[in-house]
Parts: sequence; C-alpha cells; structure tokens
Amino acid sequence: MKIQYFFTFSLFIFVLSSNAQSIVSGKIVENTKKESPISNAVLMTNQQRYFFSNHAGEFRFKLNPSEHVDQILAKGFLAYNQENLSSLIKMQPSEASTGTLLKGSKIAEVTKRQVASMNFKFKSFSKTVISNGAPDFVLRKDLDFRLTQSRGLQQKINAIGVEGLEGVVPQMVNKDIYFFNWFQTYIKIFEEQFVSPFNTLSKANYKFYSIYEDTQVEIISVEPLLKGFQRSFKGVLVLDKSSLKFKKIQVTLDADYKLTLSTEFDDKLGLPVSTELSISTGDGGKKVSFFEGGLDFGRIQKKNPKQDKAELVHQQIYFDYKSGDTITPFPKQLSKILEDRDYTVPYAYWEELNYDFIKGKALDTSALRLYVSKENVKNRVKRISAFDAGYFPIGSVDVDLTRLIKLNNYEGLRLGLGLQTNQSFSEKYRVGGFTAYGTQDGNFKYGLNVGKLLNADTSTWLNAFYDNDIEEVGANSYLTDQRVYSLFEPRLVNITFFYKYKKYGLSLQHNFTPQLMSELKVDKNNISQTRAYAFENDGNLFENYNLTTATFGLRWTPNTTYSKVGERIYIDDEFTPEITAQLSQSIEGVLDGDFSFTKLSAKIDYDFQHSWGSLSSIELGGDLGFGDIPLMHTFHAFPNSPNKPTVLNRFSVAGVKSFETMYFNEFFSTKLATLHLKHRLAPFKLSNTIQPELVLISRHAIGDFQNPELHQNIAFNTLSQGYNEAGLEINKLFFGFGLSFAYRYGAYHLPEFEDNLSLKFTFYLKL
Repeated sequence: MKIQYFFTFSLFIFVLSSNAQSIVSGKIVENTKKESPISNAVLMTNQQRYFFSNHAGEFRFKLNPSEHVDQILAKGFLAYNQENLSSLIKMQPSEASTGTLLKGSKIAEVTKRQVASMNFKFKSFSKTVISNGAPDFVLRKDLDFRLTQSRGLQQKINAIGVEGLEGVVPQMVNKDIYFFNWFQTYIKIFEEQFVSPFNTLSKANYKFYSIYEDTQVEIISVEPLLKGFQRSFKGVLVLDKSSLKFKKIQVTLDADYKLTLSTEFDDKLGLPVSTELSISTGDGGKKVSFFEGGLDFGRIQKKNPKQDKAELVHQQIYFDYKSGDTITPFPKQLSKILEDRDYTVPYAYWEELNYDFIKGKALDTSALRLYVSKENVKNRVKRISAFDAGYFPIGSVDVDLTRLIKLNNYEGLRLGLGLQTNQSFSEKYRVGGFTAYGTQDGNFKYGLNVGKLLNADTSTWLNAFYDNDIEEVGANSYLTDQRVYSLFEPRLVNITFFYKYKKYGLSLQHNFTPQLMSELKVDKNNISQTRAYAFENDGNLFENYNLTTATFGLRWTPNTTYSKVGERIYIDDEFTPEITAQLSQSIEGVLDGDFSFTKLSAKIDYDFQHSWGSLSSIELGGDLGFGDIPLMHTFHAFPNSPNKPTVLNRFSVAGVKSFETMYFNEFFSTKLATLHLKHRLAPFKLSNTIQPELVLISRHAIGDFQNPELHQNIAFNTLSQGYNEAGLEINKLFFGFGLSFAYRYGAYHLPEFEDNLSLKFTFYLKL
C-alpha cells in the first residue's frame, strides 16, 4: 500500500514538472574585447515563438513545457545554435551575415495590409511603474477603445489609479506613455516624437534587411539611414507569411535615454494584443518625467543624469476585439474621456482583476503616505499642471501669474494680483478678478468676472465682466486665442502708446465641436486718452468716446485632439493647422455708442515637421477695418523696436511673432496682411545642459490706411510699399536665454545702417 502511494506521488511530481514553465534569462554580447551588448537579437524556439534582446542585450522570458531555444539571430553576427543557453552569450561578428536588403515598397505593402478598413471596439488594461529611489510611481488604467474610420482612435477611461494620490490631473489622462498606432509617420513616446519605421515621408529614413526566412515567417532587421540620429530606432520585425501581417515588432534606442518597445499583434486582425515598454537613463540631455517640473515622483531622468538609476516599465494588453460596420465611435468627438470616475480608484479595484501584471505587489502604503506628505506631492502635482497656463493654485483659488509684475513706459512698474476660482471651488461656476497699480502713472486698475457652465460637453460658458484698465493702441486680439504665459513678456516693456478703457459686458463661449470653438461678446466701452490725440468725425473732434460693440470669433484646429476630465475639456495632442477668424461691429446710437465701424481679422498657423528634427512654420494673417475707426482700434503689425538711437540702447526682449526692426507707433493700418516664416533646426547638443537651437526668420507686411488726416496730433506711416525683415535666433544658449538678430530691408530701409539692425535676447524655458 505504501509502495502504491509512493508511485502515485512520484507520477504526480513527474506530471507537474513536465508541465512547469521555466524562466530563461541572460545577456547577449559581441565576442570581442569590448563585449558590447547586442540589441534586437532574435531567440527562436522549437515552438515557433520569437523573443528579443532589449537595448542592453538582455532577455528574460518563460518557456513552455518541452520548449527550448533553437537558435539566436542578429544582423551582422553568425547564428548561435547551442541548445543549452548560458547567462552570457557571445556572438561572433560576421560581415557575411548582414542579410538581404529589402525594398521599401515591400514594407509599405505589408503596412497597408496590417489592419483592415473597418470599425473596432476592444478593451485594455495598462500598468506603468517608475522606480527611481523615491517611492515607486504606479499608474494603472482600465480602458475601453473605439477605432473607427470616422473618428480614429478614442479611449474611454473606466478607472485610473495612481497610488498615493486621490485626485486626477490632466496629465494622468492625456500623457501617452507610447502611441497606439505603429503604422504612421511619427511615433510619440513620452512626449517625444520619433520617426516611425513605417513612415510615409518622401525621403527614406530606414533600411530593412531580411536576416531569416522559412515557410512560416520572415525576420527583418531595421536600421536608420543616419547613424546617431536621435529620433529614429533600431529594431526587428517578424512577418507572418500566411497572413502577410507583422506578428511582432521591437525597436530600441540608446541615446539621450534608453528604451525598448515591443508589441505583439493578433495574427488575423493585425492589431496589438500586448505591448511592453522600458525606459532607463541614458547619456542625458533630455529631461524625462511624468509630471515634469522638479518633482522626483514619476521622474526617470534629469537633463544631466550623472549616476541616477531609474527605470520605467509599462505593460499593456488589448482584448475582447469586436469589429463591424455596426460599431460606432463614442458619441463625443474626444480622444480621451474620463467622466464616471474622475478620481483615482484604490488598489482594491485592481486586485479583483484576473491579470497578474495589473495587480503586482501593493506598495508600502505607510512609506508612500509619509513621502507624499513630506514632499507635498499632491499640491505640487496640481501646481505643475496649472503652471504652464500661468496659474499657481492655492486651495480653491488660482493665482494668475501673468498679472503679478509687468513693466512698460506708461505705467512704469505695474504691480498686480489676479485670482480665479478653480474646480475645487466649483465645476459649474467660476469667479475671478484682478487689481494692479502703476508706479509711474499712479493709478489703480481692476476687473471682475463671473461665469456659469451651461453645458460641459460643449464647454458652453456664460460670462459677465467689468474691466477698468489700459490697452495698447492698434493691438488686435482674438477672443479664441489660447492663453499664453511667459516669465518675460515680449514687447510689453517697450510699449509707449496706450488708451484707457472702462468696459462691461456679457460673453458666451461655445464649442460646436472640440475642434471648432467660438465666442460671442457684447460690451459697452468708455474710452479716454493717455496722451494728446483726437479723432475727427462729421466735423467734431473726439478725444474721449463711447463704443457699443458685438464681436464673434471662431478657432478651428482640425488635427488637434481633446480630452474630457470630469466637467472640463483639455487639449490632448496639439497639431496644426490652426485657423482663426473674427468679426467685430461697433454700433452708433446703441447704448450711447459714438461710432459705427467693422473689423474683420483672420489668420492661419501651420507647422511642417521634418524627419531630421527641424520644424518649419508659417503664419499668414489679414486684417480689414472700415467705417469711422479711431486710431485706437486700427491695426499694427506688432512692432518691437524701441524708439532709441543705437542698437545697444534698443537691446530688449525679442517677441515670438513681432517685427523686431519696426519701431513702435511707426506704422498703423486699416488694411493689413502679414507673413511670418520660420525654420528651426534640430538642437545642437554641445553638452547635456547646453543645446542651442538655430532659427531662420523671414517676416513681411503690407497695408494701407483709410483717411489718415482724420487722426489729430500724431504722425505715422503706412505699409503700402511692403515691409521686409530677415533675421535669425540662437535660442537656449544658457538657462533658456538666447540671442536674436534682425535686419530691415526693402522699401522701408532707413538711411542709417544701424537703424535697420536689431539685437535682442530671447527666453525659452520649460520648467
């Protein structure tokens, strides 16, 4: 009887061991003195499975029962055929093992076939862990996807979790660890754009080599044409010959930082079933962080990493695919939607899911809470999110950083304070206001605004406002322009010509779609002068006057994607073109309005991204005004040259889209067209912290002025002969500072050579 039990137990142990999976790990290096790691080596098993070495030459995977590695392949090396793997595998370099060069057209044909032109819906779980010595940053997501012909890829976030944090900030929703679609021109990984091996650019950027082929698969090695190019990958593709679709793709990068990105695809659908990404510190020069700012929580690499050791590991699975014409996109034209749970869910939510990787090991919550409290992580995360827009949150109120300190030639030093309630105060209502004092003019300015959210899906806000302030003469602002914040505000310090206004009114903001936003504003405006000026109309001179104005503005960003978090809409990924138009009508006789005139304005911004890292941009704008228009409400071309005699006396801050050699108050127009052309080269990496950017600039303007004789006590010119300016900038030389040079030429070239020159500093710094 005991012998029978013994044999039964032995049989049980034998069956268990024969079905157990074994873990294989090791490192693959060159068989040279340096023993340099070999990335993207392919480990092929006798069960037709394929595994790869990462950017460090390392591999780790599970073998099924009775499975073993048959051989190891890598471009430029002899095949490794020993069945028993050691922890360190040395492969012999061989010029004869480079493979067969493939035509790009073959890869393009496979790319076209990869995914059928139909609608899909599917589910996904993802987990991201960043380890850097501080407590781990762990982000989990439960997602529903739609992939449709009409709206592309959309995701609805059922739940999101970041251990140690309760509230959701936009970065948690909008920040893509990597982009879903391999088969496009650019791949975005952690806010950095890379040229995809499957790009459709006119110029080839990659070479493809067939390094192995049998009846089932073809293995293809991928290399960038330009060695050392920071924005391209090395990689390996596994092509299924029966379906003619890629079944597995891996790319690696060893540059500013190191990464390995690997995706496995469904054989029939050609869509991903799993993706793994690892990022670790590299040579430096690029700051890589989830929340950015100076926060260690979620940071992978500083610009100068030194001895830092940090790693990101991202795992994501896709499942429950369904396809067909009956599948429709999510009803809202948004790329990401988090409505039902706009808060982080606890670890218990993930523990209930039947996936080991998503559960992981619960963190030491006591240590994490202590760290979050000590480092004030919760508040710092909120502040980093708000800072880019120029706000500093304190509880339920945001401090408006654009109103704290300013300097101009009329007010002198302008000291102010602006406050705006945030979502902690209310999702449905907002209240804001500002006050400011000019040390030179000795006057207080102030304003108040209130708003009510009428519809969250369309971002429809009804606002009321009152302002008592000053404005630059000839400055034409668009209602729908995005708010821009800079530590140094270009042009402002040199402006000399302002007018005073007291204004109250109502505005209605409404998005017809997330990409098409509008605003209608009606206001009553009382205007007075800061210097001698009078406008002649019907035989009368007006120094001070009243305006009753209705303004309607539109902004269309067809390629930009948007997300919804709770009740608010945010920009997800920003792309050009950006097209803006505005119509303004002042009405005489309504609410004591003194004049009737019309203003039309439009502009288009477009960026051309080049594969080698440079960027060309164009802005074309036009303005037209007709009727009884005082000078205050005409147009200037945004001049930025102080009225001073020498180049050094005119040294100041260069603007973003201003004419650097055009003097203040030199030109005004009732008809105006402007063209700004820029070409920014890829940064020159002199060191990790010094990476200047060279920008070539060409600016042009042409215009005219209707009845200039009606404007008293001021002399100005028109742009009827066309204004031309050429320049260059060397940005980010030290701590965000750079230099700007510009030269004025053509019809308005001045007799004195020095008067046509501009030398200024630039400032571009992302904290």
